[in-house]
Amino acid sequence: MGMSKRATQILLALLVFGVTAAQSPDPVELLHQAVDQLRGPAMSATYTLLVERPGRSKKYVLNVLTDGGERSLIRVVEPKRDAGQAFLTIGSDIWIFNPRLGRVLRLPPSGKNDRFLGSDVSYADLSGRDLEKDYQVALHRDGDMPDALVLLLTPKASAPVPWGRVEMVLVSKDKLLRKIIYYDQRGGAVKEIEFRQTVALDDGRYLITDTLVRDLVRIGYRTIFTISNWKVGPVPDHCFTQAALERGCRF
Repeated sequence: MGMSKRATQILLALLVFGVTAAQSPDPVELLHQAVDQLRGPAMSATYTLLVERPGRSKKYVLNVLTDGGERSLIRVVEPKRDAGQAFLTIGSDIWIFNPRLGRVLRLPPSGKNDRFLGSDVSYADLSGRDLEKDYQVALHRDGDMPDALVLLLTPKASAPVPWGRVEMVLVSKDKLLRKIIYYDQRGGAVKEIEFRQTVALDDGRYLITDTLVRDLVRIGYRTIFTISNWKVGPVPDHCFTQAALERGCRF
């Protein structure tokens, strides 16, 4: 027996809805995947920051341990005058060890968006999952970027963030993160992070190895951030303690 006209209409509507739903990725899941790429896996690695200013530049070499999520331990190796300075991040908490003073200082939560070592990179850029925790996300289709997915992030009411909104640009085909743009409360673009090189790891995850961070307000202010000598694998819990912050952690 054939279907009635009404039943056929309902079936077609359901089929169209199913196709549309399948073609519209979940923005929350896309954001989670993007932050996973941003943080990388649990590993030890060498980070190099080249801080460029009009007429001058400065290079920092850092030893980094991270669990790929909320915890990281960063220690300055070069230049010599800054060697030994270290930073421990656990969630929203950040501690700084100053070897000259022999003291550990705690950074207030509002300091997560401060410039790390005077660069254009913030503490929040280096660790944590603030983009997931502090923002609501929606998928935005940009007619000027037909091959991209744009995630529009707006701060939650109680979130202690300085940005009016954040846009994350992903490549439609492979969902790889390509750019993050930060806007102030008046809607002006003030900071751009461009992910210029990504490598595929053996377990199917990705590691961003070359990043350009640009200050969009001050001309000539930018930081090139690269990752090398990475060794993927679990990092022991004792590496994310204040004892390790002061004395380092080998395993």
